[in-house]
Amino acid sequence: MSPRRRALGALWLAYFALLNALRALYYGLAVPRAWAEEGIHGPWGYLAGAAGLWAVIFGGLAVLWWRRGRRASRWALGAMALYQAHIWAHRLLLMRSPFTAGSHGFALLISLLTLALTAALAGRLGALRRKEIR
Repeated sequence: MSPRRRALGALWLAYFALLNALRALYYGLAVPRAWAEEGIHGPWGYLAGAAGLWAVIFGGLAVLWWRRGRRASRWALGAMALYQAHIWAHRLLLMRSPFTAGSHGFALLISLLTLALTAALAGRLGALRRKEIR
């Protein structure tokens, strides 16, 4: 794995770690108080815990990708697939707004592009094509 691909992959995973860490803080600290005043309630503990768990997973994978390169790429691709499955389970089971129902197509496109970009950074798209040719 080239140093450039190693750095890009580590940054890609670090982005997801930071995003989920901020989401965990938001759900854990800011949302419950502000939205409780409006009468909006949700599973804030679950949302904060899940985002915190994904932050730790992606942070660990970013470090592993940076240090180990290709060995970590399989783990990263598997984790990204599980993350996308978790997002879709959350989206279909917990999100009930009309906007959410109307944006499933766009969200599916983003999920597929995220998986494709992760696979491209891991160098797995070329391996898949080589296996299909043989």
